Amino acid sequence: MKHIPDIQIKNAAPHIFRRPFLFVEPNTRLLQIATFLAIGSQIYVDGLVVMSDNDKGQRTRPIGRISSKHIISNILESNYPDCLDTKALQIMDSTVGALEMDSTLTSALEIFDKTRFAFVPIVANRGNERSGEIDSSPMVMIAALAIRDILPVIAKANLSIPIKKSLLD
Repeated sequence: MKHIPDIQIKNAAPHIFRRPFLFVEPNTRLLQIATFLAIGSQIYVDGLVVMSDNDKGQRTRPIGRISSKHIISNILESNYPDCLDTKALQIMDSTVGALEMDSTLTSALEIFDKTRFAFVPIVANRGNERSGEIDSSPMVMIAALAIRDILPVIAKANLSIPIKKSLLD
């Protein structure tokens, strides 16, 4: 078996490319966002991606992420029912850190650690279907990777990781 950090995302979690990912537009209101996340656990979705539109009106590029923590924090900080008018753009985490499917698990784990958000969009270049060449358009989202997607790979490796002293304090 390859060293776990060197495994590419497409090999570690190929199932993520077969399932839908949930996304919202920047002006989507909190009530609709909360509805998406309420059913998200049933289809193993840990967050929503906020997508921007290109000049042709197509959703292409991830510009933010929203978790249930963002929703709860907004509800607690705002007065009800005013919080229901909050838009995705106002509560999203804009530290997107999207990865390509050829990226390694190390890259994903670094983003999880850096952003404290165990969910990352996976992007790819949109190919020009007629000529077979890569289009100059920006990367488009093709999947979403969550920490739970790579847990089976880690479990198969049967790792033994010592508990750090700082965690015991």
